[in-house]
Amino acid sequence: MAEMVWMAGTACSKPVTGGYILTGRTRSFGAGESDLWLLKTDPLGDTVWTKIYGSKNREWGLRVRQTFDGAYIILGGTFPVDSEPPITWLLKTDSLGDTLWTQTYEGTGSWGEVANWIEQTTDGGYIITGRKHGDLWLVKLDSLGEILWERSYGGEWYDEGHCVQEASDGGYIVTGYTSSLEEYGHDLWLLKVDDQGDTLWTAAFDDVEGGASEGFVVREKEDGYYMISGVWEIMPMRFALGLFLADEDGYIYPTPQIWVDYDGWYNSMALASDGCVILASNPEDKAVLIKTGVPRWERIYEGEGHAYGNCVQATSDGGYIVTGYLKGRLCLIKTNANGDTAAVTEEAVVDATSDWLILSPIGQRIVLRYKDRPEGFHASVFDATGRKVDELHATGASGMITWGKCYGCYGAGVYFIRVESGASRQTQKVILIR
Repeated sequence: MAEMVWMAGTACSKPVTGGYILTGRTRSFGAGESDLWLLKTDPLGDTVWTKIYGSKNREWGLRVRQTFDGAYIILGGTFPVDSEPPITWLLKTDSLGDTLWTQTYEGTGSWGEVANWIEQTTDGGYIITGRKHGDLWLVKLDSLGEILWERSYGGEWYDEGHCVQEASDGGYIVTGYTSSLEEYGHDLWLLKVDDQGDTLWTAAFDDVEGGASEGFVVREKEDGYYMISGVWEIMPMRFALGLFLADEDGYIYPTPQIWVDYDGWYNSMALASDGCVILASNPEDKAVLIKTGVPRWERIYEGEGHAYGNCVQATSDGGYIVTGYLKGRLCLIKTNANGDTAAVTEEAVVDATSDWLILSPIGQRIVLRYKDRPEGFHASVFDATGRKVDELHATGASGMITWGKCYGCYGAGVYFIRVESGASRQTQKVILIR
């Protein structure tokens, strides 16, 4: 079965045939102000085909899933030009992106419906969660997108579902937030319902200090417990991102030592076996991938100008797939388990018998030593996206080079120093700390 990814405005998945399928919106071509965009790539991210769906209205894709028959189901929306409330839009395509059927689900009120998540269920139908009429919304569809039942859960204030999964007992587990438990409250909410949407139990994270919390992604574990990625206000206006656990009766508690207090903007979360992987934007508008737990690591992906990461998902090889936009264009990044990209391959470590050696591979400055090179020393430096950012040159036959001294030139993150001599090539990874 395909591995799925969501992103705010764009989503991607990894089909069983290899490669990736992405959805979002484009303003570069199409019939309206913006149109839903579906793009298929091969395993290296090269485009196989693209499709545009839309009208004179504003349309977008939010999530895409590969279905049991090898086709695709796309959850999106359409916003009529006459400023009517947005409408949830569901499209089923074949494996080449040609439309098989579409459905729309219209809400009422000033903002209609907000659909956030879709999964295919074991009966071949679909389950969607989001918000409708200010309440958490859950709707069950058949294989053609016809409504079998829909339920609303909540109270006087806003409540919303961010993620729904089919549970092992045939029911559904939903996470999001509720503002209805107390005035001005905003709490992580977990709901367990049966296969008809009838409530079995609900639970909220009870912070005795009154801090806000919210759940984003939920997964059922083999032991019957639930993993929830979320955000928690640990101090007034100071938020941490990380992992909650809930037992089979819904008691919710934060897991220790895997939280990230981050001064930036959260964009997406994926659940890993030992914590969360968080995609965020830092104050300098660079895409940042953070792994919580032990060890904790952080990777920065940047280019010339604004870089924004929208979506992250764990892949079956232990790495991650990240997508967003860079310099106004859609960007897709594949990383290994440590968040390092495959754009530059880290080759065999240079040993002490080599004519060059990195003495300090991690630090505010990178120091390397070379010897016995009558032609001098010449190397290229690449960032984590594979973009060449600098060159190193020295004319002496032996010596030392320090790189990274210019604080305004290079940001913190992973870099690769590559030396080529004739047919041979050696690459070493370094980490710049600021």
